[in-house]
Amino acid sequence: MPTTLDANNALHYLLHTWTNTVTLKSTITPSKKLMIMPKLDWTVNRESTDYQYGRLDTAAVRISHAVEPSIFLKWKMNRVRSMDLSFAYNTSVPDLISTFGYRNTIDPLQISEGNPLLHNSHSHTTTFGYHRMWLRKQIVLGVSASYRKDINPTATLYRYNSNTGVYESKPMNVKGGDEWKFGFNYDQGLGVYFRIMNKFALSKSQSYGFLTIVDNADPQAKADLNHQRLLGINENLELTYETEKLSLTLFNDLTLNRYRYDDASYNSRPVYNSAGIIARIKLSPVELWIRLADDFRSGYQTAEMNGHKLMSNASINYSFCKNKCRLALWVDDIFNKDIYYESEYSAYQREESSANYLHHYMNLTFTYRFDAKAKKK
Repeated sequence: MPTTLDANNALHYLLHTWTNTVTLKSTITPSKKLMIMPKLDWTVNRESTDYQYGRLDTAAVRISHAVEPSIFLKWKMNRVRSMDLSFAYNTSVPDLISTFGYRNTIDPLQISEGNPLLHNSHSHTTTFGYHRMWLRKQIVLGVSASYRKDINPTATLYRYNSNTGVYESKPMNVKGGDEWKFGFNYDQGLGVYFRIMNKFALSKSQSYGFLTIVDNADPQAKADLNHQRLLGINENLELTYETEKLSLTLFNDLTLNRYRYDDASYNSRPVYNSAGIIARIKLSPVELWIRLADDFRSGYQTAEMNGHKLMSNASINYSFCKNKCRLALWVDDIFNKDIYYESEYSAYQREESSANYLHHYMNLTFTYRFDAKAKKK
């Protein structure tokens, strides 16, 4: 049973860790077109701690082993086609202190517990890639697919008392999820001056987490295991016109995530899209660069995150003294619209945040480059 401790008790613990890793790897080439690279990592951790908190005085030693095999295979069919396949198995060992049967009440509003029943977490990932070139048509094509399986991942179980405002947390192993990813990369030159690139990725995943137990005094009460399903789309499209003195790029970056839960009222579909143009003009000794984009967000709970924002950066460089000296002026966030946004969605919480920082400014820089070689007489 966990030991309950008072907030007035001091927490003292020392943790000593000794880690030794042995790696075995090899490169096998049965033919000029085939390469096989197996690898094995064996990590041994020896951890010792002296944990003192109130009535709990524990000296513990744990020796853990993590065996992580992997293999990479590359098959070059010919000079324009190739294929690769890889597999990796990973192990994660829980923090030693979290496996103790303690109850930490130093912060009476944020109480944490240990869990002696925590298991190691594992995952394995398989990745496939195919690459093809059409030299005469100036086309490069890449296709990829991957699958990851999580075994015994660790989540945090929260309890909340609305009368006292106290949160209690405890690490627990939950049901493992998985993730599928598919990618498509396309790059083609259109004549001498134009180029089109498209990177598309589709992902489908599921994970599990505990919903917070609210106002339930029973310490054995079971929390509901929430199921999160995610469908994600990422696309980066660019069309470039480039000459010796001028470069123009039209771009569109799209990120769309579709979250689905057991309780449909928590479903959401946040969207981020950035569309604009990047221009570079070289008129020696002057070089001008500017980026103008419309950043659009929708589907977020925070109203300030949604809508359109016009973003722009610019710079101008002037070189002289045979290119040894350079004077550069950088203007960041010309329209003063940039705010840092971050969001995180999981099976047990939704977090959206924003932050202001120094972004609307001008920066003037002078650079002088010394010659590395002395002049000849």
